Amino acid sequence: MASADEPRGQQTPLEAEVAELRAQLDTLLDREAIRQLAVSYAHFARTRNIDALVALYSSDAVFDVAENMGTAPGPRSGPEAIRETLRVDLPRADPWPFLHQHFIEMLGPDRARGVLYFELRLGVEQLRVTHIGAYMDEYVKEQGVWKFQSRKLAATPLPAAAGG
Repeated sequence: MASADEPRGQQTPLEAEVAELRAQLDTLLDREAIRQLAVSYAHFARTRNIDALVALYSSDAVFDVAENMGTAPGPRSGPEAIRETLRVDLPRADPWPFLHQHFIEMLGPDRARGVLYFELRLGVEQLRVTHIGAYMDEYVKEQGVWKFQSRKLAATPLPAAAGG
């Protein structure tokens, strides 16, 4: 609140500090929500909860699958195309995704992008690490909730050990 000696419309030093702290807190909460989005994706992939996975994508989302993932490569646009890919691919792979570092760049109050590094173990391969890779993500806040607007999967397949 401005005192009688201060012109209206200007913040006091305390008000400016509180506003800066609020902005920093909002950014931290947004980053944490994006991190939780990625963790939720791994959890729902592991538990094969396709409806929950699709709900993590925005209404105009694109999921782009790498050529070397054992499925049809290329982009899937929209929730139904993404759902169909997940419906077919998750049960046959029995994925066990393990997440590593997550780089997040905030582009505004409702947009961000990031890179999430992972290793993938497959139950159908006796839980051996079959791929290492990264998701190149674009995030958008829809109705106050962070979602994937774009996910591009890039992965390197790892050969099985000789004789194993």
